[in-house]
Amino acid sequence: MRDMTYTKLINETLQIYLKDEYLEAYNYITENAPKVEGNEAQIFNFRYAIACKAGLTDLSLEIMKEAVVDKGYWYSYEYLMEDDDLEPLYKKDQFIELANICKTRELETLKDSKPDLKVIMTNDSDQEQKRQLIIALHGNQENIFITEKNWSSCLKDSNMLALPQSSQIEFSDAYNWEDIAKGADELKNHYDKLLKEYNVDSESIILGGFSAGARVSLNTVLNDLIQVKGLIFVGPWLPEIDEWENLLELLRIKGIKSYVICGDQDEDCLEGAMKFIDMLNNKGLPNKFKLIKNLDHDYPDNFNDLLEEAFKFINM
Repeated sequence: MRDMTYTKLINETLQIYLKDEYLEAYNYITENAPKVEGNEAQIFNFRYAIACKAGLTDLSLEIMKEAVVDKGYWYSYEYLMEDDDLEPLYKKDQFIELANICKTRELETLKDSKPDLKVIMTNDSDQEQKRQLIIALHGNQENIFITEKNWSSCLKDSNMLALPQSSQIEFSDAYNWEDIAKGADELKNHYDKLLKEYNVDSESIILGGFSAGARVSLNTVLNDLIQVKGLIFVGPWLPEIDEWENLLELLRIKGIKSYVICGDQDEDCLEGAMKFIDMLNNKGLPNKFKLIKNLDHDYPDNFNDLLEEAFKFINM
C-alpha cells in the first residue's frame, strides 16, 4: 500500500465523497490529516465542507471558525457563497460573519499578490563551476512548500533547484495557473533572473512541472520563451495538446527531450499525457514515458528514483 501523502489524502477523500459517503469522507480526511504535510488550509476546507454535506452543520461551523479565526486562513468569498455543500449554512449569522472576514482578507491579498521564487543550491565550494538548473512548477491549489518536498532529491552535485510560485492565489497558500499566458510570462521572468543572477549552465536547464505546472511549462517552451534541455512532467494536465501538436516540432529544433510520468488511475490527466507521448513518438522526438500502476493524480512513491533516471536520459 502506498504511503500517505498530502495529494493522496485529497484524492482519496474526493473518491469517497463522490460515492456520496460523506461521513466516511469526513472521517477519512480528519483521521489522516495529521499524517501529512501540505496545505492545512485546504484540509480545513475539505473538512468543514464535507461535514456540512454530511449534515453536521454545527461541527462544520466549528471547523470553519477554527480555520478562519484561530488559524487566520481565508477562502474565496464567491466559493463560500456558491458551494452547494455549504448551502445549509447560508442563513446562519456565524457563517455570514466568517465569509465576510474571508472577503476582506481576499481583497487585501489579491491587491498585493505577486509571483514568488525560491532558489536552493548545493553547498559546492567551487563557485566558478556552472550549475545545472532545475526549475519545477507546482500544480493548481499548491505552493512552493509542496513542490520542494517532492523535488528536493534532485539537489546533488552542482545542481540548483528553482521553485516558482504563481501570483494567482485561490485561497490561503493555494496558487493556480488558470491564466496560462500570465504563468508563461512569470516563468520567463524567473528564467531571465536566474540566468542573470546565478552561474547557470544555460545549455543544460531542465524544466519540470506537476499537473497544471506542466501545462504552463510546455506552453512556455513551445512559444519559444525559454531554452531548456529537457522536460520532466508528472501527471501533466494538457487540455490543449491537440492544438499544440504542430508546435511540437520546436522540440526537435531545440533538441529538447521529454520524460513523462503518469498514473494509470489518473482520470484527469492520463488521456492528455498519452496523446502527448503519441505525438512525440509519431514525430520521432526523444522521450520516455512511465505509466505507474495503481497511481492516481499524484507523485509516485519512487519519484526520487525516476528523477535520477530522467536526469540520466536528458543529460546523456
